[in-house]
Amino acid sequence: MDAVLTCMVDDNIGPGDRSKELISAVSHRLGIAGGIALRERGRALALALEMLDLSHGSCIAMDPLVPAYYHDVVVKAGLVPVYVDVTGEGTCIDPRKLEPLGAGTLRAIVTHTALGYIPEMDAIGGFGIPVIEDISEGIGANTGDRPAGSYGRLVIVGMDPDGIITAGGGALLLAATKADAARLRRAADNLPADVLLPDMNAALGLTQMKQLERFIARRAELASVFARAVMRGRHTVPGQPGDGENVYYAFPVVLSGGTADVRQYARKKGVETAPAFEDSVLARYGKPADMRTEDDPAGGGMVTAGDVISESEFPAAHALGLRCIRFPLYPALTGTETAIIERVLSTLP
Repeated sequence: MDAVLTCMVDDNIGPGDRSKELISAVSHRLGIAGGIALRERGRALALALEMLDLSHGSCIAMDPLVPAYYHDVVVKAGLVPVYVDVTGEGTCIDPRKLEPLGAGTLRAIVTHTALGYIPEMDAIGGFGIPVIEDISEGIGANTGDRPAGSYGRLVIVGMDPDGIITAGGGALLLAATKADAARLRRAADNLPADVLLPDMNAALGLTQMKQLERFIARRAELASVFARAVMRGRHTVPGQPGDGENVYYAFPVVLSGGTADVRQYARKKGVETAPAFEDSVLARYGKPADMRTEDDPAGGGMVTAGDVISESEFPAAHALGLRCIRFPLYPALTGTETAIIERVLSTLP
């Protein structure tokens, strides 16, 4: 509040010095060159794709649990999204399923730290294909060697109201190299001022960044309590692949059965839950295999505008979409609220 009010008193609430400070703080943490701050995460992806100078019809790999509007952004750019299933135990794109595609098909890969889990970035980087690394839900995670956000040629950091850090909305688009960072800044010079992140929002994001370690530690502390509670029942939590260390954007539970009874039970006990991937590509565009027609050109994981994707092509992602729900987890949870959630998790039907 102090930071935002100070910004207002300075009469400088549009894009300016606070935005530059926020960009510098996040870039320094990730060990990358810098970039720009935008009002919308979708625009950040669109500009990232533009920066790669891809030809029309180029194939972009993503997992089907990315936000649904990512599909729309890719298609609008004249590119073809190629969907690759997640690992069997978690929420991350499976690099082993990328191997059959490789450099012969793909021109870029978009990775996503869904629910705070980080993909096996060393393996993904080994393909030699440009990576756009979205760490909106996983800033603070690491692979064991390097932090999330230090692998991609371009990095997106969303700062939505429910994020690990928040600026009340908006996103940073950062580049690994000085040359790409300079290109981003030149591109920003040609954008209307109203698409750039205002300083008032950036001031809030900067304050949050200064508290990031405390936020992550508190989230991990709460997750440890909740995980022990889940272990008393018959449900599980997603796994972090490889040697990585995830962060907790929320607390996900993979149910052994359907979600309706569990969500109703939690609601009766005063705990609100949500489907973990209700806004994903798979949720919006995924259809049962028997709804595909001979005229449907989608196949082999590829979809274009207006197509549907077969849920059977992505069994791991489909299972998570059906059975994974999110419980509240954020640093401001009180002791009483934590105890209620713990009790509900340990007694889920």
